[in-house]
Amino acid sequence: MLQTKMAPSSAVLRPYVWAYGMTTGQVGPIPLVISLPARPKQLLTFSFEDTYRIRRPDSDHSDASPRVAVVGPQTHAGARLSVCGSIDSFTIHFQACGFNRLFGIPMTELTDAAYDAYAVIGPQIPSFEHQLGDVSGFGERIKLVEERLIRMLVCRNTPDQVAIAANNLFASNGIHSVSAMAAESGLSPRQFERRFLAQVGVPPKLYARIIRFNAALDHKLRLPCRAWTQIANDHEFYDQMHLVHDCRAFTGESPSRFLAHLAGVPEFHTFFATENGLRNQ
Repeated sequence: MLQTKMAPSSAVLRPYVWAYGMTTGQVGPIPLVISLPARPKQLLTFSFEDTYRIRRPDSDHSDASPRVAVVGPQTHAGARLSVCGSIDSFTIHFQACGFNRLFGIPMTELTDAAYDAYAVIGPQIPSFEHQLGDVSGFGERIKLVEERLIRMLVCRNTPDQVAIAANNLFASNGIHSVSAMAAESGLSPRQFERRFLAQVGVPPKLYARIIRFNAALDHKLRLPCRAWTQIANDHEFYDQMHLVHDCRAFTGESPSRFLAHLAGVPEFHTFFATENGLRNQ
């Protein structure tokens, strides 16, 4: 049995880190398999016991994920996660431009990919991993991470209009026009889109669609009795068929069929948590 906890970041790190998550427990000999759709989040995940396995599309073969993995935003349905054994994982969920602003890596290099953090971030990772592995409490791990990340802000605390716009886009569940965001940032639409792509890894219009779809999915997972038509209306889809179209584009399946795959893995519904859906646990 697994338990998942989530908590928001502190105010000082809020422009960079959206939330923290931790999953612990045991999974028996039959693995849990989680289908992953397109999703907006950038993650840094530490696995202190058994690692997840990654099943590639249209393949029964799976590879062990790195013990510390950097996961970029995903623009389409891709791999499935297979979870088995003893699980103790801690995840940092970054804001839209958070990883780029803290580590300076162009996000286009991480889009639709997951890499070993040792290769991406380098020498900071070993001591970070050991420190987090030495404590088991969720609050203790958050404290360690925040102390580390706050020290990194000394040279990176200048306001960035593109980052502010991208964070606001996530907070609004993807309901914000690109032209309005560009105007608010003081940049031309072309300049804004170029900087947004470098800092987020996904063009702003596509990123907004992915956020909105994940927000609708999170809404349905939290309120399963709410009709898809109402959820489509709540998230400003043109109609239910518009939501169905985006679901097929981002999962490869209809909403009901994709939801059925997620029914058996409630511990991983936090993968789709949005700004309005975050819960302290």
